Amino acid sequence: MNKLAILMIAVLMIFCGYSKGQTSNGQVTWECILKRKSPEEGEISMKAKIPLGWHMYALGNSSKSPIKMNFKFLPDKSYELVGKVTQPTPLRKFEKVLGIPVTYFENDVEFSQRIKIKGKNGTIRGTIQFMQCSDEICIPPQEFGFALKIFSL
Repeated sequence: MNKLAILMIAVLMIFCGYSKGQTSNGQVTWECILKRKSPEEGEISMKAKIPLGWHMYALGNSSKSPIKMNFKFLPDKSYELVGKVTQPTPLRKFEKVLGIPVTYFENDVEFSQRIKIKGKNGTIRGTIQFMQCSDEICIPPQEFGFALKIFSL
């Protein structure tokens, strides 16, 4: 009976293409999902939930800023990236400590990356590097790794 339950969970995970990461209380949590648009197209959805009182810096901050956010995808024969990671319009403020304007998100945010699916079986592996701050402190840059199974339609 236990083997059957384990098999069913494994099959569900494969077909759902899902990865979720949580860190300790007060830190950003991530949920990554592969959404199929057609047999040849998909979209990786990367949702961050940002705790109350904290903010997370957005993509595209000044090159002078020590705050960098980035997404890395490991190459695989089963897919190809289409364009760049997209994000909604971030909030903007002047960061006194850095002396420059910065862009950021509060509460939650969803990033997405379009892909072209080239094979029936494969795994999309990647990392998200991000930094979160409150009005009092910043947590050093963190990385969240994910793996999403490409399934046949």
